[in-house]
Amino acid sequence: MGETVSLFSPSFNKALRVETGAQRLSSDAGAILQREALERTGIVAWLKARLLDPRDPRRTRHTISQLLRDSLVMIGQGWDDQRDADTLRSDPILAACGSDGRGERVMDRTLASQPTISRLLDILAKPENQAVLDQALLELVEQRVRARNKGRRARTMTIDIDGVPLQAHGQQPGSAFSDYTGQRQHYPLFALCGETGDMVGVLLRPGNAGPASEAAAWIPKLVEYLRTHVAEQIRVRLDAGFSDATTLAALDAHGIEFIARLPRNSALERRFEPQRYRRGRPSKREREWTDEFVHKAGTWERPRRVVMVIRERPGELFREAFYLVANSAGSQRFVRRHYQQRGMAEAHFGEFKDVIGESLPCTRRGQATEEQAFARSQALLALRALAYQLLHVLRDSLERGTGDGWSLRRLREQVLKSAVRVQRHARRVHVILERRAASHWRALLRRLTRAYPAPG
Repeated sequence: MGETVSLFSPSFNKALRVETGAQRLSSDAGAILQREALERTGIVAWLKARLLDPRDPRRTRHTISQLLRDSLVMIGQGWDDQRDADTLRSDPILAACGSDGRGERVMDRTLASQPTISRLLDILAKPENQAVLDQALLELVEQRVRARNKGRRARTMTIDIDGVPLQAHGQQPGSAFSDYTGQRQHYPLFALCGETGDMVGVLLRPGNAGPASEAAAWIPKLVEYLRTHVAEQIRVRLDAGFSDATTLAALDAHGIEFIARLPRNSALERRFEPQRYRRGRPSKREREWTDEFVHKAGTWERPRRVVMVIRERPGELFREAFYLVANSAGSQRFVRRHYQQRGMAEAHFGEFKDVIGESLPCTRRGQATEEQAFARSQALLALRALAYQLLHVLRDSLERGTGDGWSLRRLREQVLKSAVRVQRHARRVHVILERRAASHWRALLRRLTRAYPAPG
């Protein structure tokens, strides 16, 4: 077992001894699963072939593919601070899973240092490389959709769009104080597939941006790619902040079907007034029905179809209502039910903040301008979106393997953060996994797609 050094004996039980030794141990066994998913999707090789690396190969110790794996796996394992790389440099599992090499010697590799990972963000922040990162998310979504549909596009797909505030610490470039959230923040846009939870795109915006800022230009670009490569029909689902005239006009101009919630206003409330009060005996169960009318808001260039959803609760005299604007030809019932399915997307947005990170810790390091620092933050956001997508691939496989629902936090705590002992023997590396996680690993690997369609 090797020599051990005693650390202490706890006061509650003198029979216990806490010791440390030279054994190769790791609490990040899930890095192996993440590397397996990266290999089967082929996304790191796809990125390496397209990213421009200005470094001199003769003076480079860590390749761009190794830096990408190190960053993505560490984010997925919960090590979202670049300074954690120094603490983890000798971790045998993280070292092996980030390496380009094969064989037993991958354990001898050390992770890249914090300054090296920071330089990776400088590389990714270049405009041409940022475009490649954005494309990588779309490639992963296309892979998964075509894998489920035998190489073909899906028939329909719903894209949920929302702004997700991410906290900023200090005077980070691009951040601003928000009276609504009571914090200094960035305010990026997120796009997510409503049916599957796959991350489709992210766009960093200043913290004082309006809810729909830049959406009118960004959404049509996403939909154009998805129509061509992923699904025959794309439908966009929007929160109340995106029902402004500019965004809706842009979606109409590009022929994009949408369902958006409307904020309350006096004109809509007057429409609802005749139905506000319950008549007759109260219902024994909650009731919900719809009414439809044509409405023109003051900023809209033309009247639009509005579906009013009315809800009556048992024992309450007053009814409630909310309003949806849509250019969909579906029935009132379809519009209502389809929008109410948005709750799953809201949960995924919350998961991103909970598991991947609720802040973007990028600053003006060195002589960087505000524009360069903001570009680094966008690159970090894109890396985190890729890490989220990688975890979602594993979560989806585990759910299909176990028949149970899994949150990303539960996936990390019960499956990815598993302990292993690493042993070398006969030119092989044996990774001995703790028994309590073995059944989850079997179920996940059994349903993890063996080979996704090669990225285009």
